[in-house]
Amino acid sequence: MLYVSSSELHGQGVFTCEDISAGQTIELCPYLVADENDFTESCVLHDYVFEHPEDETAYIIVLGLGMVYNHSSNPNAEWEIFEEDGDYIRFFALQDIPEGTEILHDYGYNYWSSREKEFSH
Repeated sequence: MLYVSSSELHGQGVFTCEDISAGQTIELCPYLVADENDFTESCVLHDYVFEHPEDETAYIIVLGLGMVYNHSSNPNAEWEIFEEDGDYIRFFALQDIPEGTEILHDYGYNYWSSREKEFSH
């Protein structure tokens, strides 16, 4: 259903090899929980952790392809914590996504402000 390929936005991205309907689950990704003590100033994971929506001192390290999805201010996907059959991050389609389209989600204001960068995609 998904594949990784070169992205026009940034390095590599995740693309769909079939049409995805709005609301449909794109991927269930297992995750690890970490806190700021698990990271050093130059830790490569700073660019790949998600803020935990229920605990501002915790971060989520998403496994699977979740770490490879690129950012867009106009995303076609979103994520949520999904605990139905275990602990997962569920990426789901915000709109119909045609085959061959890159999956994009919004990294959020805190991601960009913590890096003192602006991002307009």
